[in-house]
Amino acid sequence: MTQKTFPMADRDLPLSFRPVIEHARTQIMKNGIRNFTIENLVAELRISKKTVYKYFASKEEFVETILMYNFDDLFSKVEKLPRESDDPLKYISKIIYIIQSHLSVMNSNSIYEIKLYYPRIWNRIEQFRNTVLNDLVSLFARAQILGLIRKDIKIDLLTGIIVNVIQSVFQPEFFILYPYSIPEMMKSFIDTFMNGIMEEGQSFNINSMNHGSL
Repeated sequence: MTQKTFPMADRDLPLSFRPVIEHARTQIMKNGIRNFTIENLVAELRISKKTVYKYFASKEEFVETILMYNFDDLFSKVEKLPRESDDPLKYISKIIYIIQSHLSVMNSNSIYEIKLYYPRIWNRIEQFRNTVLNDLVSLFARAQILGLIRKDIKIDLLTGIIVNVIQSVFQPEFFILYPYSIPEMMKSFIDTFMNGIMEEGQSFNINSMNHGSL
């Protein structure tokens, strides 16, 4: 049977509506939520407002659904990653690449606005972040056994530091203070952090993370 709808948040929408969703997502991620308008969206796509309001009662409901769709897409890609038991650092690099790629199209104001105006979505982001951080415990422990990271590193302390840095520093309020993109700031932190824990003779080349390595 040919699929005629695609699932999105708490509703099924016709496949014909998907270009509207994708275009709206691009606009919101690039320009921020405050600058997004239904008027501009329908003008660019040359459709009527009725096309949007047929499925959504308001702009707010539409935007929230777009945001949920955007982050569910990210969460799904990470969850579907195959485990690299013989190379946990490769698995970590894949997670970083997916998150970095997803955030590369998002400006800092968008993240700030999500935390401020969409607490339900922000809670989902924090749940995802905590899940990834919990995975790091076993991944770092495995990497240590394989001799990839230093034997003197205390894994529980290491992950505790990561959790506190992520929770305290990687927040929207921090991102908007600096004239760098979110991926640039993530890359700088990860490069410094990962190479600080590597065993002698090992290195974590963050520049090698590209689509071809996935």
